[in-house]
Amino acid sequence: MNDRLPITTERLSLRRLQPNDTAALLAVYGNEDNARFEFSPAWSAEQVNDLIYSQSDVYLGDPGVPFTLAAIENASEALVGSVQITINSVEDRQGELGFAFNPHFGGRGLATEAVNAALGYAFSAMELHRIFAGVDTRNERSWRLMERIGMRREAHFIHASLEGDEWIDDFTYAMLEDEWQATNTT
Repeated sequence: MNDRLPITTERLSLRRLQPNDTAALLAVYGNEDNARFEFSPAWSAEQVNDLIYSQSDVYLGDPGVPFTLAAIENASEALVGSVQITINSVEDRQGELGFAFNPHFGGRGLATEAVNAALGYAFSAMELHRIFAGVDTRNERSWRLMERIGMRREAHFIHASLEGDEWIDDFTYAMLEDEWQATNTT
């Protein structure tokens, strides 16, 4: 199967998950600060291994299944995070974006570069027309990243979910294929 991977940018490569990614992914998904915005506890090594194993059966274009890409910094070859793309509607060419990054690599624009490259991949290789992402309003770094790459805020859901005794608001961001192309053509 030709899934047109890896995706290479100036500083990163995005590729499928590999069995030796466990420790690096655990630093992302097992991180308490990241888990705070995911409505689930930090992951265990077993959960990370289950994700890696499950991704070996995911094919580009499988609807309803997150297609997870590892973001690898070219200079250090370190896994800095992951980006997930899920096709929600094949007929309507609609997809959903998710991402998580190791805070140790924060503040250098790597997440922005990776998410923008993944959007380009979703619009070209997956032939999606519209991609959206939901984000906890308290997760300012994530929603600012989406604004930086040109996604627009489409909704603010008040008390969208209950976490313990606290009601949490969500933002929804989206981008169309032609919007991505307009901002990423040289």
